[in-house]
Parts: sequence; C-alpha cells; structure tokens
Amino acid sequence: MRAMVADAIHVVSNRLRWKPGSTAIRLQKRRRRGHLSPEATLTDYKRIILSAVSDPTATVYLYVYGSDAYVAVVSVLQRRTWLTMFALDGLLESAYIVERPEL
Repeated sequence: MRAMVADAIHVVSNRLRWKPGSTAIRLQKRRRRGHLSPEATLTDYKRIILSAVSDPTATVYLYVYGSDAYVAVVSVLQRRTWLTMFALDGLLESAYIVERPEL
C-alpha cells in the first residue's frame, strides 16, 4: 500500500487532474471561503496544491471510504494548514484550508 500511495503522490506532483467540470467550481469555492484571495487564479491554486504534496514535512494519511482509498496530505503553507485529498490514481478530490486543525 505504501508504494501505491507514493505512486499517487508522484502522479499528482507531475500532473493535476480534477473530476471533469469541477476545476472552476473548486476554485470559486476556495475563493468564497477565503482560502484563496478573490483574485486568485487556477494557476495560483495549482501552485498551492503542488507545494503541499511536495512538502517534505507534510503528513500523509490513507483514508478509506467504503471500498475506495484516498491519499490525504496535510501541509502547513504560509502558517495555514492545507489538506489535499486525491484517489490512488491521482484524481484530485479536494484541496482546502483546515479551518480548525487543532481538532
């Protein structure tokens, strides 16, 4: 399983893929929630995701939901805790600021 997680991280590090039609929706949601500035671009959002998954101090979790497994990478960037979650095939589910990381 460790090899599969490492492969998934490698895939995401080389190419971000979202579910079809969800890219603009995710960007708008992060802007609305204040996770990104109102003028942030998709390039800005991708840069954050790539920084999070390549952070050598990040914590990596395996999250299993039913028969599906997901990689969850938790990284502190600019004093904010980001969670990036993606499937083992590298398909991104979400990337957002954890608003109450102490919980």
